[in-house]
Amino acid sequence: MDKLLWTEFVWTDEYSVGIKVIDEQHRQFFGIANSIIRSLGAKISRGALLASLGELGDYAFYHLGTEESYFDKFEYKDAPSHVAAHDQYRKKIGEFFDQTKNKKTDIKKLAGEMASYSSDWLMNHISLVDKKYTVFFKEHGL
Repeated sequence: MDKLLWTEFVWTDEYSVGIKVIDEQHRQFFGIANSIIRSLGAKISRGALLASLGELGDYAFYHLGTEESYFDKFEYKDAPSHVAAHDQYRKKIGEFFDQTKNKKTDIKKLAGEMASYSSDWLMNHISLVDKKYTVFFKEHGL
């Protein structure tokens, strides 16, 4: 599989929400997805790719949980719609993981799709949803 089919995400300040802990987590999230995309151009075992996908899923869910804990702590009024967006991501990632159970699945293709989906989803989510909480979180000391 040609790794050029998948494009790495490049962080710019445009994606900053201005909250240090959240920006660091977003960068890490993108970094894991980029690492998967870079690995697709090399010989890599199914097990190693599955481990990388597990890392991406675990980190993504950790990050979403971080945001949601702040929503609860600060009683963020837009939390229900924001969490619904997170749940859509969780559902899609669950569908990717379901596909890994089939030994006939082209794991490199699936890894590229999952990493690319994750980067695209997060990029759009930051721009359209996360930036809405910046002022609110800053007013609460973040």
